[in-house]
Amino acid sequence: MQQKKIYIIDDDPIYKLVTKKLIEKSSLFSETKEFSNGSEALNYFENTTDLPDILLLDLEMPEMDGWEFLEEFCSLENKIHKYSSIYIASSSIAVEDKEKSKKYKCVKEFLSKPINMDKLKHIAHKD
Repeated sequence: MQQKKIYIIDDDPIYKLVTKKLIEKSSLFSETKEFSNGSEALNYFENTTDLPDILLLDLEMPEMDGWEFLEEFCSLENKIHKYSSIYIASSSIAVEDKEKSKKYKCVKEFLSKPINMDKLKHIAHKD
């Protein structure tokens, strides 16, 4: 099974550090990158052909939140015909957020933080 690239978009530096270390320790993925908000990630994706196989996306972020990022990213994917599986990784327990996430065909699943080894294995084997 070929390993996939997984990128993290989240404004919490501790969460990113812990999740990245967990990803590296898991040896389930070939590469990981991280971004601090949606606009930083979108800027990167607009200027490269390097789209990850999997994105872990936070909803609550400054500058551009997860919902705004989804709007832009889904239309970008359609333009370049390459698709990523997006997993919303949120501390939100709001039912409305879970329901809203289902409206985006690029969103595979809504996961509650923190991401642990079981969730990583689930993502790696689901995709």
